[in-house]
Amino acid sequence: MKTLFFLLFILSHMYSYTFEQVKEFEKNNSTLKSISLYKKLIEKNNTNAMFHLAKIYIQGKEIQKNINEAKKLLEKASELNHNKSSYLLGKLYLSKKTHFHNLAKAYNSFVKAANNEYAPAQNMVGQFLVNGIAVEKDYKLAVKLFEKASKQNYIDAQCNLAFMYASGKGVFPNFGRAHQFAKKGKELGNKKCIKVWNDFNLAKYPEDKGWKFNFYTNPEN
Repeated sequence: MKTLFFLLFILSHMYSYTFEQVKEFEKNNSTLKSISLYKKLIEKNNTNAMFHLAKIYIQGKEIQKNINEAKKLLEKASELNHNKSSYLLGKLYLSKKTHFHNLAKAYNSFVKAANNEYAPAQNMVGQFLVNGIAVEKDYKLAVKLFEKASKQNYIDAQCNLAFMYASGKGVFPNFGRAHQFAKKGKELGNKKCIKVWNDFNLAKYPEDKGWKFNFYTNPEN
């Protein structure tokens, strides 16, 4: 029955199916039967299909892992300014489990997505700057990037800001502000926020009530 549905699907959607339709087909049938459909979308420069198929190759879901093909797809999607692909490509370069490991290329890939206001990439570039990975340390610029990601309600960036305010890196130390930035992440179980909270004993410091914290925690309009 599934094979029959697969054939009918191809015949009826040969020139009109969307990425969402193929994902639904994959969900109801199999990843293996969906790959050719994703490839058809990729021929039309569908970046979502590129990204999704790259993840399939990385995970080896129903097929053999193929990191080389995944990298090619991510590079192509990144060139088309697909932020998730630029970010995942950066993570691929960051991994020591592949022969693509290259910190400079990882940094540049994260920067590309960060420049497009992609919060996870902004947060990652900030961490590179804090730790001096592939670039010189720049705490002030790191804080600015963490702030941009935080304004998009990216919790990990708020945890990083909590650390910056607690340690006084790039900003004047403010434990009350660090308390505010770490509180939500701690309650959500974010390990980084929990560590900052405990390492600096932020529970004993009152929140910085005089500061407009919502400006940094609510998504930007």
